[in-house]
Amino acid sequence: MTSPFNNKPMLRKHKEVDFKFRKEEFRIWYHYFECTKTQEAFTNTELDEINMNQVYNQYREKYGIPFPEEITSIREKYGISASKISEILGLGTNTYRLYENGEMPSVSNGRLISTIEKPVSFLSQVEASIHFLSDKEINKLTNHVKKIQEQETREWWETMFEEKIFHDHKPSEYNGYKSPDLLKIAKVISYFSNELDTYKTKVNKLLFYCDFLMYKRTAHSMTGITYKAIPYGPVPAEYDKMYIKLCDDERINITQIAFKDGNYGEKIVGKEDDMDDFSTMELEVLSSVLKHFKKSTTKEVVDISHEEPAWIENEPTRELISYQKYAFDLKAF
Repeated sequence: MTSPFNNKPMLRKHKEVDFKFRKEEFRIWYHYFECTKTQEAFTNTELDEINMNQVYNQYREKYGIPFPEEITSIREKYGISASKISEILGLGTNTYRLYENGEMPSVSNGRLISTIEKPVSFLSQVEASIHFLSDKEINKLTNHVKKIQEQETREWWETMFEEKIFHDHKPSEYNGYKSPDLLKIAKVISYFSNELDTYKTKVNKLLFYCDFLMYKRTAHSMTGITYKAIPYGPVPAEYDKMYIKLCDDERINITQIAFKDGNYGEKIVGKEDDMDDFSTMELEVLSSVLKHFKKSTTKEVVDISHEEPAWIENEPTRELISYQKYAFDLKAF
């Protein structure tokens, strides 16, 4: 971005500030361009989105308001339109669709939507809507909810295991304000394994850089993985359990490879090549990480990760790494 005063490129900077939203203040990393001549600050659409997303993240987390992806997922689970679920919940005709597209709900509406994630709560809302739903609609929704409940009972153990992998499914600063997505993780691994020798130690770092670079550019992670710092660098907090689950689901293969020096490495190859559901920004981030590390050995990638404040400040105690605190100071990008 060039300065309107001297038509020269401005410096991109960020600083911690208190940002007011709905009469409350939230601490964010405020991104802006600074004119080298006047020191005046300017923003563009991209920076405005990064700044506001940080505020929205904290506001949603504080008040238990679901994120747009969660709002969409809840509706899709019950197989109904946005206008119909708005009607059932007593919202305006287009309100639910606006929430799916990112508009911030009121606290009361946000919590109402959160409650219907549980099938029994959604069924209560359906039963309270008998004055405008037909018998056919009520029977269809009731039968659908019962099937969901039966499926959730069958998959209870699998759900519990995923919670052990990711610590918390709810968006927070430790998963980049995104619910974890095992299928997307498998696709990211496939993307790199098609181009690189992807051994476990290296894959852990590639995942870290994809997620933290995505957060640096958007204030949301790509996969929702929670990371911690260990001697070999930042890694998914429960990476062994994560890879076991991905293998069990037949989304990746892990093969033990013998090296000439007598050591062994675990090579990971992904089996999910469909990238159609990745956004333009996600694909750009994947491309940037691939280009940056394509010619790097595993040791070189580890050494680079050791220069990150995210690792330096958390490794002594092996703490979980906050995206909000460290992503915007990512050194490799």
